[in-house]
Amino acid sequence: MLNVPILFLTSNVGSMFEEGNEMIEAWLHSLTSVVNKYKPKVLCVHCQEVGGKHFNISVPIVESFIDKFLSLDIFKEFDRGRIHLDNDSNDITLFTALGTLYMFHKSLPSIYTWDFVDKDYKPVTNRKVFFDNFKDSRCLLRIKYPKNYFPGETYSRKGYLHSRYLIGSRQIDLVNIHLFHDASNFVARDNPAFYSSLRRNALKYVIGKLKEDNPDIHSNPCYIFGDFNFRLNTKDVVEYLCGGTINDETRDSNGALTTAQYVRSSDKQHILKMEIKKFDYYDMGKFTMQAGREFRKFDHEHQHFIGELHELPVRFPPSYPYSEDLSKGSMFLGTRCPSWCDRIFATASGMKAIRESPVEPVYNSLSPDSCVGDHKPVFLAFTMRIEDKGGPHNGSVSQALTDLDSTFQQCVRGINQVLNEPPVEN
Repeated sequence: MLNVPILFLTSNVGSMFEEGNEMIEAWLHSLTSVVNKYKPKVLCVHCQEVGGKHFNISVPIVESFIDKFLSLDIFKEFDRGRIHLDNDSNDITLFTALGTLYMFHKSLPSIYTWDFVDKDYKPVTNRKVFFDNFKDSRCLLRIKYPKNYFPGETYSRKGYLHSRYLIGSRQIDLVNIHLFHDASNFVARDNPAFYSSLRRNALKYVIGKLKEDNPDIHSNPCYIFGDFNFRLNTKDVVEYLCGGTINDETRDSNGALTTAQYVRSSDKQHILKMEIKKFDYYDMGKFTMQAGREFRKFDHEHQHFIGELHELPVRFPPSYPYSEDLSKGSMFLGTRCPSWCDRIFATASGMKAIRESPVEPVYNSLSPDSCVGDHKPVFLAFTMRIEDKGGPHNGSVSQALTDLDSTFQQCVRGINQVLNEPPVEN
């Protein structure tokens, strides 16, 4: 039995590609720090918004990022890997802007990846990058949500990627996901269920499709991590923060709400200013005190999936939205209500593997004081117990041996039949 340290990490990197090289270097530095600390033998990184809002312009930056990632000193002992970055930006009906970066240490037993076309395992013997040739990979499923799941039935860069690996005897399913955001603070305040129901329906679709396409999905560990965009109940948060205040609202000439200012009547202190893309609370540091524990009671969205998805206790501050100013990495951006958007969930069998870790699992966020974008990366470090049986129990390798044995037996029977038949008279 092998004890294999594993590190899962999810990071929305959109602003990283828009702000330039310095932020990328800060992100890579944070990754290096967490890898050096927990020393994983399996590293699985899920990225969302790869390339930022202007993907075609950012292609050279993405290519440079891949080179820098693979050249990190922490990967000198990692001789195998699979990197997939969706580059299909010209087809919005397919494009997800998602990326998966998986690295495997040389000390590990044989690694296999599932071929979704041939429906069997293929050995992973080297490092491969699928970027220009993203569509050529048969070992990853890219799924876009149906159009009617999108807000206003308008496609955006949302969807999920599904991969499956076999490490020794342990099959692991990995899903990189990105759900819909809150487009308007006013809608989120006045009708909290509007955006949350869109996310809930999309996540139900993902879970349903995983079950439909993979009947054994719950028999082995499955981990779904990414930017779920789960938000606090904005209506309840505003009422909690602004109780006893006066709400002064401003509307434009068409009657559309543009600004809401909550002012404390006793001393005229401005408590909160809201606009469609502004959430400016006078004491934003309140959301990070004691890792935001005061606001966990407003984090409801994941509760719709109790029994289906499992998560370790969240004891880190909200992961979004942070300042994109390199000198203000610990400060919130003031655009949205701070929330735990970036999460790592497991199925029951996946959580069982985490609970069985001989080393205490760690679920936390990265870079509390440095700027790596408007999202803080979130990671899970644990040790998985794996039997080294040298290959898949079924799939390409074992099936090939079975087919070879069957062919050999047929040949033997054929030869015996020929030898035992009497000669044919002419």
